[in-house]
Amino acid sequence: MSQTDTNRAYLKIDRVCQELRRGGMVMLRIGTGAACLLRAAVLARPDDRTELQRLGGSGALLVLTHTRMESLGRDLPSDFCSASLPVHNLDHDQIGRLAVEQPSGDLLDDSISLMGERRGSLADYATRLLRIAKLLPAVLLARVSSRDPGQMQRLCEDNSIMLIEGRDIDSHIEAEAQSLRIAARASVPLRLAEDAEVVMFRAELGGDEHFAVIVGTIDADEAPLVRLHSQCITGDILGSLKCDCGDQLQAALAMMSEAGGGILLYLAQEGRNIGLLNKMRAYALQDNGLDTVDANHALGFEMDERYFMPACRMLEELGVQQLRLITNNPDKIAQLEASGFTVKERVPLTTPSNRHNEHYIATKRSRAGHMSDSE
Repeated sequence: MSQTDTNRAYLKIDRVCQELRRGGMVMLRIGTGAACLLRAAVLARPDDRTELQRLGGSGALLVLTHTRMESLGRDLPSDFCSASLPVHNLDHDQIGRLAVEQPSGDLLDDSISLMGERRGSLADYATRLLRIAKLLPAVLLARVSSRDPGQMQRLCEDNSIMLIEGRDIDSHIEAEAQSLRIAARASVPLRLAEDAEVVMFRAELGGDEHFAVIVGTIDADEAPLVRLHSQCITGDILGSLKCDCGDQLQAALAMMSEAGGGILLYLAQEGRNIGLLNKMRAYALQDNGLDTVDANHALGFEMDERYFMPACRMLEELGVQQLRLITNNPDKIAQLEASGFTVKERVPLTTPSNRHNEHYIATKRSRAGHMSDSE
């Protein structure tokens, strides 16, 4: 795909996501020529499945990810990433409960048939698209009976439906990251680091803005201290005791100030990249007894939906190739090294726990592989 085509695909994805977020219908087509009409299940109206079936010419299906299915008590074989459930015997309320309600033993009974969906299928691309849109990855769809491109185009034009290709979804994340450029920078004295500069990054294609906080003097050849910090409005701004994000942010800045320099990358990936609304849904599930991993799974997400290509691009723009990484998360090290960076040292990040977040911190270590200070 040429750069021009990649740019057009990104802009198309952006428009499609806006359509989905307002409850609209879009058409998705993949390389085999197969296509479907889809809506976000969590935003579906009572008559939406009838409209999907009428326009698509096939029965409507509810697609749920493998993590959501496992939370509902139906494990899928490892080669399936999701499952589709016929909805002809389900009413609107049942569809909504299957998509979002806290898992319980009677939510998905054995009488409901399902079909496993593999990676690269329409169902797989559909759930990936909803993740990009920061919507719950539960999809109401109907496969388009015709594979004639002309008929598909007329169907979209006659009904004001946007068409997106699977290859556009494939290129989206990398395209956004690679288009990040420094847009502005200014000195911003901080309480813990008076000699600080904020460097704003904007993707030329649009999308989220990220920023770097540069503390003190940086010598890129000397492997500066670096921290990848994902946005956490509740912890960083509101002072939530439910997580350790705010404490980690302040501790990292203090470490950099004491060391004489460092770079903190503040990444727009709220709630491990599921978005603030979905994070609040996960918090509600945690209030009812689930841990942070199981709550994400119950909503259909992976344990961690983040990717660090934007961070890699930001480091490239800042001229950093080798670094000492402040982290307890081995996945950050792995992703940076896989992208060609040299992590010369892992610097542990120690913050105090409290009675509200001690289980959360323990879960990160026991289930997400986060390291302790001594490792």
